[in-house]
Amino acid sequence: METATTLLNSPEAESTRDKPVRRKKCLLVAFDFPPRRTSGIYRPTGLTKYLVQFGWEPTVLTARARKGELQDPTLLERIPPTVRTVRTRYLDFTRWEEPTARVARGTGTLRSQANRAQRPGLDRVLRRLGAFARSCLYFPDDTVGWVPFGLAKAIWLKQKDSFDLVYSSSPPRSSLIISLLLKMLLRVCWVAEFRDPWFLAERPIRRRIERWLIGLILRKADAIVVVTANHARELSDSYGIPDKKIVVIPNGFDEEDFPSDHNVASSDLLAPGYIHLTHFGTVYPNCSGAFFQALEEIVTDCPEMKERIRVNIIGYPDEVVRRHAADKTLAGIVHVYGFMPHRQAIQAMYSSDCLLLFYANSDFSRLAVAGKTYEYLRVGRPILAITREGGMKRLIEEGKAGWVAHPEDAQAIKRALLTVLQDGRSSRPNDPAREEFVAQFRYDRLAGRLAGVFDEVSKCAGQPSPRRSPSDR
Repeated sequence: METATTLLNSPEAESTRDKPVRRKKCLLVAFDFPPRRTSGIYRPTGLTKYLVQFGWEPTVLTARARKGELQDPTLLERIPPTVRTVRTRYLDFTRWEEPTARVARGTGTLRSQANRAQRPGLDRVLRRLGAFARSCLYFPDDTVGWVPFGLAKAIWLKQKDSFDLVYSSSPPRSSLIISLLLKMLLRVCWVAEFRDPWFLAERPIRRRIERWLIGLILRKADAIVVVTANHARELSDSYGIPDKKIVVIPNGFDEEDFPSDHNVASSDLLAPGYIHLTHFGTVYPNCSGAFFQALEEIVTDCPEMKERIRVNIIGYPDEVVRRHAADKTLAGIVHVYGFMPHRQAIQAMYSSDCLLLFYANSDFSRLAVAGKTYEYLRVGRPILAITREGGMKRLIEEGKAGWVAHPEDAQAIKRALLTVLQDGRSSRPNDPAREEFVAQFRYDRLAGRLAGVFDEVSKCAGQPSPRRSPSDR
């Protein structure tokens, strides 16, 4: 299995950059795209921005952001005029949840998720019914309401513009379904991208259906793009997909987001005079490991640390973070903020003394790497990652970017925290420790590799299809 590094440094990638080619058209199918503010917008935005340099003219098919959704209009500035964006409406199948939950809470149920054993019987029944309803309605996920609108618009675009290739980016999974149907109906060339692994559902029937659907997608797509070598290996082993069909193109960052002269203004959000440890983005359930336990031990042993340290959560916290932010031991230390515009987030990264990554989930650690990791690497501030063996651990160690602690090893986390507190801001400059290692993850370079995949797939257009194997029938 090829690694991300060998793929990016291959002669094919370099020749793709230099070789003049006729500009071709591709349709990117992605539910998340600016101005919608989700972690999933950065990769498709960054790659499509630079594809034109490699002979590909992208059109983006995306869902129209709804009023009340988290948006960042400044992200629209990242999209060059050469990228056409087509937005469609969609049915939000989740709208029943909040009114239903309000009615249920009025009966005294659904009030707490802290202790399952102490929930009343009616509470448990309602939660199970809710989970069953979601399992039935949200297939393959809760953006299924975009499929009919996205498919209709994609067919119209195909008839009007006759693009050479479809490139779908997921999650969410609706983009895969739209592209699969396009492939089956119109026999388009299709590159399917999995930014994150598709973790199968727990319910047995749903799990079997999802596994069948994943297998169908992997067989029908002309090429599969994933972001980690471990994920590529798992797809190959679990579904019998040839290695040559799966390409590893990691996540990355847009160099234009970062100042070249290192003159970054201090963030107004982070109060001066403290040592700031900051986590950006969503904290997924139970992914912080023993971090807060280690922090509590430090504060208990050295109460004066309360006046020196601040832990900032900029994004969505989980219940563990909320509980510790309200706990008397860490009250005033742990500060929870909402999302902020991307430019301000980059500014806050530079102003932080340590950047936190909470990735304790074993499947996450093994198969995925959080997209923000690459921006962390580019900023150059020390990183403390709470994670297990996997791609994120290797990245930080190869980049000499900070510390990696096992989620259950409170003492290792404590030692790393004490190092940060002792060294303070003087511990590292605003530069990656290994600049060339980090530079390979620039989106303008990664787009060259993706364009190479497009070139290979589009060559097969019009060629007779191979006979189907029994597994395809």
